[in-house]
Amino acid sequence: MDTPLLWHIPLSHFSEKVRWALDYKGIAHRRGVLGPNYLVRVWRATGQGKLPVLWLDGRAIADSTRIIAALEAHYPEPPLYPCDTATRQRALALEDDLDETLGPALRAAIVTPLFRNDPDIALRVLTTGMGDKAYRTLRPLLRIFPSLYRFRHRISESNLERDRSTVAAALDRIEHERQGRAYLVGEAFTVADLTAAALLGALLQPHEIQYPLQVELPLYLKDYRATLFRHPAAQWAAGIYRLHRGYSSEVANRTIAP
Repeated sequence: MDTPLLWHIPLSHFSEKVRWALDYKGIAHRRGVLGPNYLVRVWRATGQGKLPVLWLDGRAIADSTRIIAALEAHYPEPPLYPCDTATRQRALALEDDLDETLGPALRAAIVTPLFRNDPDIALRVLTTGMGDKAYRTLRPLLRIFPSLYRFRHRISESNLERDRSTVAAALDRIEHERQGRAYLVGEAFTVADLTAAALLGALLQPHEIQYPLQVELPLYLKDYRATLFRHPAAQWAAGIYRLHRGYSSEVANRTIAP
């Protein structure tokens, strides 16, 4: 079996979901950091524009949920899916719900004010872990890149407050589902916990994150981060990172995807 290869964007919380799954299962893998032209490569490989992409047994799999499902089938131990059918369905439903609500809303809540007030910092944030070449490639496009990015991810400047309300509602949902327990579903770490924590990782910046920001955030984002971190669900997510993020199982130096 060939060593799995992950095409990812370091800052992406959906890439973090898959990196965490690979590392949690101790799956030796290689990583290719995608640059600003990633869409062409991804479309050629998978026929769709979803990231990340995992090459597994010669097949390119897009979308974090589908990738984790494939990893569960190929590498069942330690499991991320509960054995009990009802519990597993609940965990998968939470994964899907958080992917569709928290993930996009949190992305928009971060980039919208950055593009509006500090577009250069936005570029440096979005190219975290890509190397200077990615930033230098995008810097001349600073006038049009925010519009392209917003179009790509269906982000509207006018929806900032709605996006932040969606983030707050997702945190409330996490706390309601947890009900004071250590985990969201059952008595063990599952894909639901991994998803909730990973989607918050880029903003929370826990010590365990593998691609930390290399630029200081402006005060308005620091304040937003501090507000979120006061929520019990965010503090729980930071605890999940401490308990379960572990070490990288990458077996080669990080490279630009060919």
